[in-house]
Amino acid sequence: MTDSRDLRTVGPNELANLGLPNLVYIKPVTKDGRNLYAVHAANGQPIGLSDSFESAVAAAFERDLEPVSIH
Repeated sequence: MTDSRDLRTVGPNELANLGLPNLVYIKPVTKDGRNLYAVHAANGQPIGLSDSFESAVAAAFERDLEPVSIH
């Protein structure tokens, strides 16, 4: 979204896709007893897993994506 509209006027579909295709979210997860970092597209679609936060960020930058941490 490139305009300066009030976010209260943005519809659910627009809000779900806010940040696509440039933003990815990185959040810590536990899978099979291991601490990993999940990478998700701005709309919540899973993209991948990484063993460390640093490698998740590096992978995002390699693909010209802007990573955002979620704690």
